[in-house]
Formats: sequence, C-alpha cells, structure tokens
Amino acid sequence: MKFFPLFSFLMLTMFFMAACGTRQSQIKVGGSPYVDPDTMQRDEIIHLPTGTALTRPELFKLLANERIVYIGEGHDNIYDHQVELEVVKNLYQRFPERLAVGFEMLAHVNQEKVDQWLAGELSEDDFIRLFAGDWSMAEFVYYREIFAFLKSYRIPVRALNVSRHEKMVFMREMKSSDQGGNALENPPQSVIEDPYQKQALQAMFAGHVEGHGDLGMFLKVHQLWEENMAETIAAYLDSPDGDGKLLVVIAGGFHVIRGYGLPRRVFQRKKVPYCVLLTHTPEALIENERRTMDVDFPELPLYLGDYLWCVPYRNLKDQQARLGVGLKGADKGIGIVMVEAGSVAEKHGLAVGDLIINCAGDELDDPLDLSLLLLKKHKGEVVELLIERDGKLQNIEVLL
Repeated sequence: MKFFPLFSFLMLTMFFMAACGTRQSQIKVGGSPYVDPDTMQRDEIIHLPTGTALTRPELFKLLANERIVYIGEGHDNIYDHQVELEVVKNLYQRFPERLAVGFEMLAHVNQEKVDQWLAGELSEDDFIRLFAGDWSMAEFVYYREIFAFLKSYRIPVRALNVSRHEKMVFMREMKSSDQGGNALENPPQSVIEDPYQKQALQAMFAGHVEGHGDLGMFLKVHQLWEENMAETIAAYLDSPDGDGKLLVVIAGGFHVIRGYGLPRRVFQRKKVPYCVLLTHTPEALIENERRTMDVDFPELPLYLGDYLWCVPYRNLKDQQARLGVGLKGADKGIGIVMVEAGSVAEKHGLAVGDLIINCAGDELDDPLDLSLLLLKKHKGEVVELLIERDGKLQNIEVLL
C-alpha cells in the first residue's frame, strides 16, 4: 500500500534532495576573488576566475566550446530554469545535431521510458508520473517549459540519477551491515572522497540536524548519488549515441559548485573540456520567501565555478493549487493520513481517515492521480471532491 505525502520518503534522502539545490547566496563566497556576488546586478554575468563581465552572446560562445556544460540550480527558483532554457535554446541553434541534456531529476533506470516520451510513444501524464516518482510532482512546473522545448525538437534527454527505490535499498542495506551494504550490483568506487566536499557536507549535515542523525549514512548516500550520475554521464559520452555530443547537465547547485562534485567525478572518468555555470541571487532580488538552510559553510580554496549569472529569486508556491494532505493508497479511492495545519484541506473540513473517491469528475486510484489533477489547476479554482467518511459518501466543494 502506497503512502504519499510529498515528504513521506525517508527524511535523510529528502533532506539531501533539498540540500543539493541550496542557493549559492547562502554559501560563503570565498571562490570569487574579483567580484562580490552580492553586489551584482540583475542579469549581470561574470567570468569568475578573472572577474570579467560578459554579455549573453559572449557567454554562449564560450559555452559552445565545451563538451559538458554543468548548470547548478536552485530547484525551486523559476528564474534559474529560465536561464537553463535560454542556454539550451542558444546551444541548440548553434548545434542542432550535437546537443543533449541530462537531468539529475530523472532516474537512469527509466531511460527507455524517457526515450519513448521523447518519441511521442509515452503520454505527457505518464512522463509527469515518471518525474514525480523519483523527484517531485510539485516541482515539475519548474521544468515544464524546458521539457516542452526538448520534446518539440527531439533533443536527446538523459536520465542521470539513481532511482528512489535504489536509494532506499542502499540505505536499508547499509543499516543492516556494520560496514555498509552494497545495494547496487556494481557500485562505482573509482573516485576518492573529496576532502573539500566532505567539509561542506559535514557543515550542511550539522546545520540541518544539529549534530544528530547518521552522518556516515548521509555521506554514503551522497556518494551513491553523485558516483552513479558521474558514471552515467561518462558512459553516455563514450556510447555511440553520445559520441561528439555537447551535454548540458542540469543539477542542484551543490552537485557542481566549486567543481568538487559531479565535475571532478566525471573528469576522472572522462577527460573532456567542461565548465560550471551557476546562478546567484543577492538579497535585494528575492521576490518571495524561499527555503533556507542555516548552515555555516567553510571557506575553501576553490573557485565557485567558471561563470556566475545574477538572477532574481521566485518560487511558484503562491501560484500552485494544493490541498495540504498526506495520502496513501486504499482499496477504494485514496486515504488521507495527514492534514496540514492551516491548509486548504483543514479549512474545508477534510480529516484523517477520509477517503477521496473522485476529484472534479475523475476517479482516483492512486495518490499521484490527485497530484496530477492539482498540477493542472490554479490557485483560486474550485474543485468538487467526492469523499467517503464513516461509510457515507458526500460531495465537498473546495476552493484551492
């Protein structure tokens, strides 16, 4: 039986998903010797090693010389995704046959289904379910335009990450073994743990859980995450499909910042030219409340990256339709197992134990059914729910 609030997955893994998209403006910027990123203006672009300002055409011309372009994002900033789309569009105009785009948010085991979606053989709803299964239904909206562009021009899309199931199995086997289990058949071990990244991860872990929890587990899961993405990237570039491709890699900023994560791991496997493009938001450009982490990151003797693009910050939470419930599968409909305080669900009297049978005329068999329906709604819309409570059916109109 499925249990499906957005935060229902193991806390350690969800913490790591949040951490990998940590905003660069929260990190002590010791890797920008010529320019203080917090003094940058909107849409200003800086070449970090020299402090030289660049125009968009100059940046795109430089990116075109690379084999891999890593773009480090904050997952919930719509402006970061606009930068990604602009880069992808420009590189496609230059190299329509060479471009491919890889995503941290897609699991490598689903590559065949991703290919089917790209070829029009898998429906859009099924692709969104695929994305939600290993990432987040709520965050699909940030990537919607990028995926639409890639599909419209049949630009190869590469799924890079391990699946949620693999992460859970790995963590379970680690817990059952004093030395840590090998959940994957051939877990890559070719890269030595980076000492600088380890310092940053330790600081992140301490700041989030105040020293409690399993640091060793956190570090191992991080290694599993990045090692497998690096292995997938290198294998693709070595394959006939990836031969000669310019690969744009879209991943959380923490995986690419300072080069000690994915860039270093991939380069040790595949020595090809690459660059790291990061976004940065000074406090004055924050447009609505963002997710933050109170972390005291260490000063490190490394550049932040190669290029820094100053953008505003805005998440889409104030535009998204949501009920604010935790759900699980049931024999009939889907069951409510949690109601957030102050949520739409609470205001309309929904309660733990209620079964949601139907939403806006559509039968519900799985929690993802409701999430997919809400993804297509807007805040302020009214939907009708058919619920079962204490064996009795009733209709409830809900203002989202």
